[in-house]
Amino acid sequence: MTPSFRRSCAMPGEDENPYLPHDAVVERWSRHARVALAWGRYAIGQAERDVLACSLSARRTRLDALDDAYQDAAVLAARSCEALLRVTDLHGRMRACVTTRPFAELIAQCRAAALARFADADPELWHSVRELTVTHQAHCPERADNCPHCHRTLAAVLADAPPADTGEDGDGEHPTATVPADGDRYAVLADLPDTAVVAVADAAVADESALCGYGWAAEDGTTGYGDSLASSSGEAEVTGICAAALSLLEHHEDAPVVLLCDSVEAVEAVNMALRSADPAAAHRTLLFPESRHLMDRLVRHRHRHRVQVRWLKGHIGHERNETADAFARLALRRATGRIPPSAARKEEVRLLRSLGSGACPL
Repeated sequence: MTPSFRRSCAMPGEDENPYLPHDAVVERWSRHARVALAWGRYAIGQAERDVLACSLSARRTRLDALDDAYQDAAVLAARSCEALLRVTDLHGRMRACVTTRPFAELIAQCRAAALARFADADPELWHSVRELTVTHQAHCPERADNCPHCHRTLAAVLADAPPADTGEDGDGEHPTATVPADGDRYAVLADLPDTAVVAVADAAVADESALCGYGWAAEDGTTGYGDSLASSSGEAEVTGICAAALSLLEHHEDAPVVLLCDSVEAVEAVNMALRSADPAAAHRTLLFPESRHLMDRLVRHRHRHRVQVRWLKGHIGHERNETADAFARLALRRATGRIPPSAARKEEVRLLRSLGSGACPL
């Protein structure tokens, strides 16, 4: 980071960024601060990898050189949080403006005119909408807050469709990752054939850099884990899903491969890319080249049609989920140098034994 950039991100008590208080740049700064922070953590993660790859005698000097980078990342993280708070305040003032004169009167006039045209154009539908609205608002738990989400529910009822967005090209082969409102919220696997290979993928992210670990465990006893770089926990989970799917596709011929993951964001991102057969569809949620490369490989794989990704509620005692989480944390500890290779190997053996005699790494 350059000195001028560090001054623009200074903490309270140092030189403040003179442009941050202006409403015109607050929201834009909030978005770019998070991206800048992610790439800063990416550079730190790569530097940490280089440190672990060099000899023990040279590590201390390189770690000392990273101190400034850690401080810069901390400053940028604080500024990102400050910008987010300012955005929240800005949106609150914007909502206040539209509920007071003269904006409130203008909005009320436009709304009344639109409703009048609706009533004149289709009186029967207008009457049914009014009845539906009254019935819904009488039982809506959000009515104390002016029912902010009612328009989605009413639109879904009028369209005679479920409220969840299943996508334009959903064909039922790849279930959506929308979390059910009731029930156990557990992945339903009763519709899978007996030949399906089911595995659970999980990930763990570092605190001070973009390093992440991922792991997965299949019901046939096969496992795998590794480390990468991710801008968020969701991107780390996508990395784990893609790595597991690619490995299982190569080792199981013709069998359906079902990946379970406890991240709704990751499940939706991978399913969207698989349905569209376009890696760029998932690039909006993936920032770093490592995760994008894995996604590209999976989407372009000749057997990608055999892959399904489903949501699984995490940390409820599911054996494979706990094992995948343990492998992910082990991979992160190895990547950050918190465990020596010999101890990591012993931990891997212990995890494999916990899965039974048939367990083996891929």
